Amino acid sequence: MSENRRSVSVTIKYGKEEDEPCAVFEGTPQQIREDIIEYFGMPRESVEGLPLNEVVVNATRTAQALDLIRSQLGGVIIPQPEAKPASGPEPADPWAAASGTAKSDPPWDPDPAPNAEPPNPNAWILGEIEKQTTVEGLKKLWAENQAMFADSSVLAAWKARGKSLR
Repeated sequence: MSENRRSVSVTIKYGKEEDEPCAVFEGTPQQIREDIIEYFGMPRESVEGLPLNEVVVNATRTAQALDLIRSQLGGVIIPQPEAKPASGPEPADPWAAASGTAKSDPPWDPDPAPNAEPPNPNAWILGEIEKQTTVEGLKKLWAENQAMFADSSVLAAWKARGKSLR
């Protein structure tokens, strides 16, 4: 007898207890395969090339995961909206609708100053160097922020401030 003509039965349990819900599939292996894919909404490409037993394993894991979410986490299944046909206008952007802007107009200015220079990462330390009124203050600033003095422009500003204070 050919494998495709043989009638088999597959039971997929959602939980481990005797009274847990289950799904029973009967028919030829090919019919069962198709029924499981349809029943669990599996993408065909995800099970393409897998033998029936591996499709059953994947379906069982899906069923048990759903039961775990339901029983342990209080989850409920929320129906997915019907898919709209590909023809027709593109659906409105909900974020644009909420902000009152057109789809192509972001709610922020994407490039506020195209020719502006990026902020100077050393601005803070350069400002602190200029604030110092004594050589001792400059030395203390260097001791507390040595890593920032690795930049030659910071070190040059520090030395120049030190010379001006002497």
